[in-house]
Amino acid sequence: MGFQEHLAIDLDGRALLRLDARARARAAVPHGTRDRATALQASIVVHCATRPSFVSDKMIATAASVVNACQTQTGVTTADIESVRNGQWPDSMELKCYMYCLWEQFGLIDEKRELSLNGMLTFFQRIPAYRKEVQQAISECKALGQYFASADSCEYAYTFNKCYADRSPRTYYLF
Repeated sequence: MGFQEHLAIDLDGRALLRLDARARARAAVPHGTRDRATALQASIVVHCATRPSFVSDKMIATAASVVNACQTQTGVTTADIESVRNGQWPDSMELKCYMYCLWEQFGLIDEKRELSLNGMLTFFQRIPAYRKEVQQAISECKALGQYFASADSCEYAYTFNKCYADRSPRTYYLF
């Protein structure tokens, strides 16, 4: 079953997302929580050196439990995550698998084990300033991802994230 969502977000960063039951369980976000969209952002939004203005402190706090779970599961170091935020991309398997873990935990993996891009596109439709840039980056990077998805899910996540960050640095932030 693929990722199913309903996303509404305003420009102040307030968000509401209804995830399917599997995605809620993976993200460990209670059904009544208003800020599930903040958890969704964790794996899909990254900007080198500074975070985008629409990534709020509340988003980061909401995503913390998933971030901690993925750090524990993969063994990624905080230093590797910080390196990505600062534009450096360590070639560590732990980092690559951390990125894929975030996608899984937020229900962004489809039945082909590839990134489901509907959530990204839906979110950025609400922020017109980034819409065209995001659509172009997704289009270019999705093709790369399909190649890696058949071989190595962690490599796929890393390659997609790096591609996306290069093409849309204003909208990329790794939690």
